[in-house]
Amino acid sequence: MTSTIEVEDYLHSHIPISAPMGVTAIVASRDRVVLRAPLAANINHKHTAFGGSLQALATLSCWTLLHLNLRHSAKAGEIVISSSNINYIRPVTQDFEAEASLPEGNRWGLFLKTFERHGKARIQLTASVVENDELAIDYTGSFVALKS
Repeated sequence: MTSTIEVEDYLHSHIPISAPMGVTAIVASRDRVVLRAPLAANINHKHTAFGGSLQALATLSCWTLLHLNLRHSAKAGEIVISSSNINYIRPVTQDFEAEASLPEGNRWGLFLKTFERHGKARIQLTASVVENDELAIDYTGSFVALKS
């Protein structure tokens, strides 16, 4: 298993926007990734979290989940995002966390079989930001993995 410090170091060195955003890893497992960012570094003119920062953190949480799983499965590859959708349900007024988890059912297994067979595969992953037990951000991203 990869430590949260290893994940942070990797993100800060390979995804440069994560460092000035103040991204820290809270959970980094094959089943779930939780990344946190401070409001102070990601604030907008309304003193709430900037929408672009919310989307970036949600994207990073999904990307990291896929990265950890492909690395754990010893399947080297490049990961790119092909599309995303985000619903801003309510303003975020404090430090925030984006949580991504593997999809239920057989979608992950089908993704791996396709990746192994064709050298590329696409999967939809979701992330959410919750504040005070209420959903604030609902995110879906379509990610493509390509064998190196």
